Amino acid sequence: LRRYRTKTHTPHQSQVASDAASASRMARPEDVTPDGLVTKIILKEGTGDVPPLHARCLVHYTARLANGGDVVMDSRAEQRSGLDPVQIVAGRTSALRATGLNLGVATMRKGEHCLLHVDAQYGYGDAGSFSFPAVPPGAALDYDVELLQWEAPDDERAKTDMLYEERLEAAERRRLAGNDLFKEGDAAGAATKYHMALSFLDEDFMMQLEGPHFDKANNVKLPLHLNLAACDLQLKDWHSAIEQCGEVLREQPDNAKAIFRRGRAHLELGNTGAAQSDLERAAALSPNDAAIRRQLAALKRERQEERR
Repeated sequence: LRRYRTKTHTPHQSQVASDAASASRMARPEDVTPDGLVTKIILKEGTGDVPPLHARCLVHYTARLANGGDVVMDSRAEQRSGLDPVQIVAGRTSALRATGLNLGVATMRKGEHCLLHVDAQYGYGDAGSFSFPAVPPGAALDYDVELLQWEAPDDERAKTDMLYEERLEAAERRRLAGNDLFKEGDAAGAATKYHMALSFLDEDFMMQLEGPHFDKANNVKLPLHLNLAACDLQLKDWHSAIEQCGEVLREQPDNAKAIFRRGRAHLELGNTGAAQSDLERAAALSPNDAAIRRQLAALKRERQEERR
């Protein structure tokens, strides 16, 4: 069995453990993630706004195995001066592991000091980490974090100068901006944002990826095509809607939303046979979707009347 290195506890680390124990007794954790697998207790309130998505955040933190276990990372100890903060990207989920810390920092304000409890799913997973930091398989982590400062993400850099994670994040920010425009009824503006997002995930970029890196990028890319199909339906660009759905269905043949939206576009083009086929398949894949059932029932009534 691989042995995990145990660090000698510094006075700072011992104080962190004491703070964590006191705080857990005095405060009730708040959920950072909807599933409750990342939680936070505030030790000291911060000021101002929380950082925007993918802001560069300067922090000090200590990570230890949950429930008072060994320290696996102390940012102060790892920095040469012991004073230099480390950079965390707020809300970054494009990394393949240790996303819980990023999600937690995204909820903090300048000067805030908090404790984060991170389940293995948002840490180093079932595999753990055999390099630095050394984390056993399936281990939950407790972080003591202080946010010193943050800076908004830089959107002016050329795509070719961006790291893998930065390109995914640039696309994701534009997707979210497009979603806001779509909710406001601006389908054309939303479509522009979605197209801009896709420009960061172009064919040349995707062809260089494989394995989990490709999967992560595809999980950002496919919803953009699906959202563009929704915009096209509102803008009455039926052929483009079918094309966007096709992009999704090539990777996810059973995506009910893509099949449904393609069926709606076929219906508008008068392709009633193709429309019914798509709507019936979408209904089979998503039997509780009321919108699909209504559209399919209306089409069947229309076709029955045509036969009379």
